[in-house]
Amino acid sequence: MPDKNSVAHFDVDVFLENLLIGRIFPFSLSQKNLAKIPGKDKIEVLTINAYSKIDKNLLNFFPNLKLVLTRSVGTDHIDLLTCQEKKIKVINIPDYGSEIIAEHAMALLLSGCRQIVKADKLVRKGEFHYQNFLGLALSGKTLGVIGAGKIGLAFIKIAKGFNLNILAYDIYKNQEAEKDLKFSYVSFEELIKKSDIISLHIPLSLETKHLINEKTISRMKNNVILINTSRGGIIDTQALVKAIKKFRFVGLDVLEDEKNFNKNHPLLKFKNVLITPHIAFLTDKSIKNIANLTMKIINKFQREEI
Repeated sequence: MPDKNSVAHFDVDVFLENLLIGRIFPFSLSQKNLAKIPGKDKIEVLTINAYSKIDKNLLNFFPNLKLVLTRSVGTDHIDLLTCQEKKIKVINIPDYGSEIIAEHAMALLLSGCRQIVKADKLVRKGEFHYQNFLGLALSGKTLGVIGAGKIGLAFIKIAKGFNLNILAYDIYKNQEAEKDLKFSYVSFEELIKKSDIISLHIPLSLETKHLINEKTISRMKNNVILINTSRGGIIDTQALVKAIKKFRFVGLDVLEDEKNFNKNHPLLKFKNVLITPHIAFLTDKSIKNIANLTMKIINKFQREEI
């Protein structure tokens, strides 16, 4: 039976350090820091988050690896084919708090509609007036939710309290939820044409990469609001930059190629864009949930139940 020393956690910070067993590494797993990892032959379990890119070369570095556990919903940062060939199990954490991500999506939406960041900056300059702060009321607007899985449905539940008309697009239709939450499934084309607000809640895959592109943006309403708390690659950044004037507001918690982000990112120069650094998941509750679920999975692995 594997012992706790065969488990290596990467991307672990102060929030998780006291909740996990095994060896803790406070950096992402990559080719450049392999020299920092002792005892590679003993490691049977890797736990990572979305910032570690697990490719074939990295997998070859750990000859006795049996399990890759990503502390995230998505698995697009892992070479699943090579894992399958090497008989390495890959497990994600599909739900450590759907409502937590949904809350952040709503926070971005409300911040944009009521110009919260701009207003705070003005007050801190010593000014206190309402001129040029006309907000957008949500009541009566049409919200389009792309991806009605656990997070998307949690967002819809929150949005119901704002008296929004809600449309949803998903390849899998939860008719019971549609009835209970009183929203309507529509085609992707209908959603992007009719929505005043579009919120993305889908995984990144070959099918969804650059789903929001020059063509789909052209079909959206003028002054549409776009929110993304899923994966950065779903939006074609160049297309968004090119058509930025079409949007009343864009709220993003994720970006394409986040690892190479810098102060010269093209979206930073636009006043109608608000960006947070992939923190939608990061709350006191979710961190505990992630740690507890991680340990449950590792314990099952140690008992040879997975």
